[in-house]
Amino acid sequence: MGSPDAVPHSVKSCSVLAVQADGASVTTIEGLAGPGGELHAVQRAFHELHALQCGYCTPGMILSAVDLLRENDDPTEEEVREGLSGNLCRCTGYQNIVRAVQAAAAALRTSEVSEVHV
Repeated sequence: MGSPDAVPHSVKSCSVLAVQADGASVTTIEGLAGPGGELHAVQRAFHELHALQCGYCTPGMILSAVDLLRENDDPTEEEVREGLSGNLCRCTGYQNIVRAVQAAAAALRTSEVSEVHV
């Protein structure tokens, strides 16, 4: 979330009142997909590396990962775990989530046009 001229950053939707988001740009998990519906690199990595199970934590994990990769395009495993520490997953054990974030980071670094656009 961010104001039109602010640097975007993720927030916990449960701790932000709607009035606080007034005038800000809000991107949800659905808003990450490209104009043709192609998945964002983080969404694609989560799918391909089986980084989700029940799906309850997936939007928060993915949006937090996008925010992390905006700040650090080559995070270590420890940095990924720290960057996602505000999200709880009771299904996966986090291994595939960490792998997916690092794979997405590699894909974004090698792409000609960065997909971290939110």
